[in-house]
This record gives sequence, C-alpha cells and structure tokens, in this order.
Amino acid sequence: MRFATRLAAAVLGSGIAFAQAGHDDVVRVDPALKRLAGMITALGEPDAEGRIFSFRGTPIGPPASTPKEYPPGELRGWRLTFLAGKRFSAAFEVQSNTDSEITVSAADGPLNGIAVRDVFVVEEIELQR
Repeated sequence: MRFATRLAAAVLGSGIAFAQAGHDDVVRVDPALKRLAGMITALGEPDAEGRIFSFRGTPIGPPASTPKEYPPGELRGWRLTFLAGKRFSAAFEVQSNTDSEITVSAADGPLNGIAVRDVFVVEEIELQR
C-alpha cells in the first residue's frame, strides 16, 4: 500500500475529518504576472534618421493571448524583451500599443536589428534601467 493511501486510511480510521481541495476543470485562475509572447510579422516604418521604434506581431505559445485581449494602450509601461534574433535579451519599455502593433519608448533606443520571425515577450513588469 502506498504511503499516501495508508495515511488517508489512518486519518479516516481515526475519526479525524479528511477533506480534499482543488479546482474544478472550469475554473480559470488568473496568472500573477500577465505576459504576451509573440513573433514579429512586420517592422514599423523608420523615422527620418532610420530608427525603428515599432513592429507588428502575432501571439505564439500556450496560452497564446491575442492582442485583442489587450485594448489599445493596455501594454503601456510593460517590459518588452527579445528572446531570439540579433537583439536577444534586449529589453525596452512599451510606450503604446494597438491591437496589432507595439511601439517602444525612445528613451531605450531604437529597435534596429530586429527582424521578421524574431521572438519576444511583453510582461506586466517595470523595466529596470
């Protein structure tokens, strides 16, 4: 007999109440840290000096949240980190977003060097400078 089974039998046989707890399959628990993982699908237009501060992306990975779940401006102040490509591990602060585009703050420098198919994550956490 396995230990857990013997313990449950001993507790039940002793007259001590035994309770089980958990979540039903239909209960969704919100994560403590909201995040959106994605892949770049298009680069934003460069400014007059050739600097890029925005891109379009598509969600990836489980659970893949769609940008529509984050209304325009919802990602403002979130940290954007690249997980693949030339800018691997570079972090930026999101200045604004639409349902399909993310723009970073110019204070962190341009995104030049990013490419279509680079992978990123946007997290509801402050960028430490």
